[in-house]
Amino acid sequence: MRIVEAGVARHTLTYRNPVTTARGQIAERQVLLLTLTDDDGHVGVGEAAPLEGFTSDNLDLAEAALLAWAGDEGDGTLADSPTAQAAVDAALHDLASATAGVPLHNYLSPESPSSLPVAALVLGQDPDELAGTASAAVEAGHTTVKVKVGALRIEEDLERVSAVRRAIGPGTAIRLDANGAWSPEDAPENLDRLAGLDIQFIEEPVSGVTQMANLMHVSPIPVAADESIRTRADLDLTISAGAADLVVLKPSAIGGISVAAQWAARARSGGIGVVITSLLESSVGIRAAAHLASAIGALDPSPGLATASLLATDLGTPLLPESGHLNLA
Repeated sequence: MRIVEAGVARHTLTYRNPVTTARGQIAERQVLLLTLTDDDGHVGVGEAAPLEGFTSDNLDLAEAALLAWAGDEGDGTLADSPTAQAAVDAALHDLASATAGVPLHNYLSPESPSSLPVAALVLGQDPDELAGTASAAVEAGHTTVKVKVGALRIEEDLERVSAVRRAIGPGTAIRLDANGAWSPEDAPENLDRLAGLDIQFIEEPVSGVTQMANLMHVSPIPVAADESIRTRADLDLTISAGAADLVVLKPSAIGGISVAAQWAARARSGGIGVVITSLLESSVGIRAAAHLASAIGALDPSPGLATASLLATDLGTPLLPESGHLNLA
């Protein structure tokens, strides 16, 4: 396989409704599509999707890194841009699997499944709308829903999550994501108040490995580290400090599916569970993450990869869930 053409292009993603997190609203964003073509005409694609507050780089840095890599045939210029590294990693794997004539997950692990359950991120402006979105997700086949918390007062979040639990009943898992919004002083009481709603786990209730480790001693809800883990050193510290029950790995944010696979193995060896999720990117990035989740068996808890339905504009064929599952070709 010899790459004869590499293209880098900017695209704008827009969301059907703004996605509200504790770090702000996301209504639209720009991403980069990397397209590689080999001398036999096979094509591989990858996405760089920097997101302020969630990645250590930005769009301009990622674009410069990709253009330098494409022009210099990979001379290590990706080191400062994990999202560019993710795009190259995904595109090379996509190209290799296309050349081999097999789906990427089978290229990575021959016996891996072609269908995987995924959790649905549910949105709503008020408790009733949020509950209706959650009910629709369950009716569509999802067995896990995820609710963003931390942007509002805890009383409002409690009302919102309670409405979801009433709407979907006891048989569906609810996970929460605070995006590090709570203070170390407020987090224990907030978790105590939410614990009665049978929460599967909460992502990033506080920010920073040390604060997460302190919270683990008192939290009645399992804790997942997400934004606090930006580097392999952060992951190692999380394990050694006992700072999380699970780690959330976003391949698009940390350098791609190869890095995510390595980190997943390290986390599991340290007794920590693994959840693969999207970075609210396009279906190009979601698809790479889904193939990885299948290949490494990161299916329980369900991956957080049912996010293409949030997009009004996407790249390529939207990877939409069917009966609560993503089906991989």
